[in-house]
Amino acid sequence: MYDYEIIILAFILIGILEIILGIPLLLKKVKPNWLYGFRLPKTLSSDEIWYKSNKYVGRDLIVVGIIVILGSLFLLIFKTDSLAIGISLLSILLIILPIIVILIRGFNYLKEL
Repeated sequence: MYDYEIIILAFILIGILEIILGIPLLLKKVKPNWLYGFRLPKTLSSDEIWYKSNKYVGRDLIVVGIIVILGSLFLLIFKTDSLAIGISLLSILLIILPIIVILIRGFNYLKEL
């Protein structure tokens, strides 16, 4: 197994983890706490705000997990030995950019509540 295949496999696992973490939030199964969820003073101030904002962020987290998995599989299909560093950087962008988008969308949604 080549180095970039291991890296891509790690990113696929990260995408799966994002989906696993997003499902309980989407289904409103996570009670207000300081360890897991979209944890801010405003979200913890009200059960209604907690569940609405975490459902919203949970859905986005699932979508990001799917995007990371599909993007990683795409990189795996178009693999070459000389692109290991490029694939690593692209994979990192596949995770960082969507998470930034989730945070921005989450904060904007929270302002609406």
